[in-house]
Amino acid sequence: MAMLLCAIPILWAAVTDFRKRIIPDWTWIAILLIGGVSAFMLPYPTLLERIAGFLLPGLCLFLLAMKYGGVGGGDIKLTAAMGFCFGLYGFAAILFFALVPACIYAKVTKQKSVPLAVFLGIGFFTYAGVLFIYGLICC
Repeated sequence: MAMLLCAIPILWAAVTDFRKRIIPDWTWIAILLIGGVSAFMLPYPTLLERIAGFLLPGLCLFLLAMKYGGVGGGDIKLTAAMGFCFGLYGFAAILFFALVPACIYAKVTKQKSVPLAVFLGIGFFTYAGVLFIYGLICC
C-alpha cells in the first residue's frame, strides 16, 4: 500500500524536475510521512533498514553535491525520503533501475547534471512492476 501511495508524489516530482528542474517540498514530505506511518503498520522494512535507507543514500548525495556539485537539495531530500520509506534494500533496487538510464542520459546529452527525480521515478516504477509481476505486492 505504501508503494501505491508514493506513486503520486514520485510522479509529480519527476514531472516538475524534468520541466522546471525543481522538486516541490510537498513531494518528499509526503513520501517521508507515508514511510513514517508504514513503519508502524508494516513489519518490513524494519526501522533499522529505514534509518539506514534514510542516512546512507542521502548522505552520499550530500557529499557528492558538496564536492562536485550538480546535485540539488531537492534530489538529496527526495532520495533520503524514499530511502526511509522503502528501506535500504528496497531503495538500492530502485537506484539500480534508476542510475543506469541516468548515466546513459548524461552521456547522450553531455550534461553534468541530470533531473534525478525523473530517473528515481523510472527506478521506482520498474521496481514496483517487478514486485507486482513476482506477486510480492498486490495493488
